[in-house]
Amino acid sequence: MAYRLCYQCQVYWVGPGIGVMGGGLAPSLPQAPAGGAQSIEFNNAQGGQNTNTFLAADITTLTNAMAADIAAQMTANITRIQNFSTGTG
Repeated sequence: MAYRLCYQCQVYWVGPGIGVMGGGLAPSLPQAPAGGAQSIEFNNAQGGQNTNTFLAADITTLTNAMAADIAAQMTANITRIQNFSTGTG
């Protein structure tokens, strides 16, 4: 294999009154502290997404695979994420 796409994303629960107007912005990646907010991090599937070439079509394939992987991980953890708002996530 010649190219590998690795990625991560984090979901933070931003409580009422702590949104953009309150200055409580989520920290920048990578692996920034959550500042007391409940959060969950998702990383690429083991081994990332791989391709032998890096053409325009490969970029679309890689990013679509990335989106599908993160969506599947978030869906598998949807109850936990939804429970952030009650403090039970």
